[in-house]
Amino acid sequence: MFRLKTLAGVLTLALILPLASVPAAAQVDTGNTDFSRYVAIGDSLTAGFMSGGLGRTAQLNSYPILIARQATGDSNGAGFQQPLVSDPGIPAVLELKSLAPLTIGPKAGSGQPQNLNLQRPYNNLAVPGADVHDVVATVTDNGGLHDLILRGLGTQLQQAIALNPTFATVWVGNNDVLGAALAGRVIEGVTITPVAQFEADYKTIINALAGRGVEMAIANIPEVTGIPYVVTLPFVLVNPATNQPVLVNGNVVPLIGPNGPLTPNDRVLLTARAELAQGKGIPAAFGGTGQPLSDAAVLSAAEIATITARIAAYNTIIRSEATRVGAAFVDMNAVFREVATNGVEVGGITFTENFLTGGIFSYDGVHPNAFGYAYVANLFIDAINDQYDGEIPLVNLFPFMFGASRTSVVPEIQGDGILTHAAVRNLFWALDVKTKKAKRNRK
Repeated sequence: MFRLKTLAGVLTLALILPLASVPAAAQVDTGNTDFSRYVAIGDSLTAGFMSGGLGRTAQLNSYPILIARQATGDSNGAGFQQPLVSDPGIPAVLELKSLAPLTIGPKAGSGQPQNLNLQRPYNNLAVPGADVHDVVATVTDNGGLHDLILRGLGTQLQQAIALNPTFATVWVGNNDVLGAALAGRVIEGVTITPVAQFEADYKTIINALAGRGVEMAIANIPEVTGIPYVVTLPFVLVNPATNQPVLVNGNVVPLIGPNGPLTPNDRVLLTARAELAQGKGIPAAFGGTGQPLSDAAVLSAAEIATITARIAAYNTIIRSEATRVGAAFVDMNAVFREVATNGVEVGGITFTENFLTGGIFSYDGVHPNAFGYAYVANLFIDAINDQYDGEIPLVNLFPFMFGASRTSVVPEIQGDGILTHAAVRNLFWALDVKTKKAKRNRK
């Protein structure tokens, strides 16, 4: 079981290790596990998706390849194959375009597949946008990332089994609720998966692996309503000159949502910036149009409650399955709840969920940056060591904290920028954020 209270100390100790914490070809004690044929099943979080794109730089620091390097002693991870895409990625990763206003958009150009002709399935089979049902049922998505990664050779699960794996990590289910958070709409069976369907598909994955004697590390689902994409913008009117809430007789001025004035329990999504720039959501008395923000720009308190309850139901299933098959279990929900509530301290530095300045999340406000993925890798390694009596060295976090991998600190968020339309469009395409029509066409 993952030990949250002890991990911070372990991670801090990792900072004093040499930069290459496991020498090439070193003998590593993996305990009662065998990493000779390790496969990773999942979605964008497992694929190494970062800042709105799938690109080589981020992929080479995905948490599965970091685990593979540490567990095999191969500092290059040459035996662990991924569907690498040349930078700037597919779609192109995001970059900081302007400080005033603060604007983030895709880099110019488009990446190209680099090892498309690998004569076997990839070890990292995770597909950005995949939900649990996709893992067991989807082979193609008509030119999307499923086609790039799966290459028509079978589903994620089928290809994983074809590799005759000795070990597998399974972190999937985020997209069964993430679409609702990103699109601002909770639609049963469209942006959020029914519990019965989730359970049936999840058990299919775990049974298929466990039935072949595959040892596993399984992670549950973080609270997607706590990511920067959802929590960064305030529910009240802000003076752009001071970046402070507008006060009238000492009281804040709520923005106008689809159902009237917003409350502290409602969330304004990063995509609302474009509408706010047009005066939507701002009372006419304060220079706005008086028209409400669209439903797609807001998560209501009721929608958040539905998403949170659904995640709890999914996580009950995930923990039960991990216990049933004796897998290592990583409580990502608890970890990222701690990040959102208090932050986590590593080497004397506190990392938080704050957009751009917190040091954990990338430019899309949804996915971790390089440090965040290295941190996740250590969560997995700690759980694997605990469950299987191993001594796999943790990833040295020093270069991720102080090298080029760390997200740069930027000024406080203000102005009408943030994510451009192109950035949002690319992110939604890559993550297969579904509408009712899109979901219907897939069936």
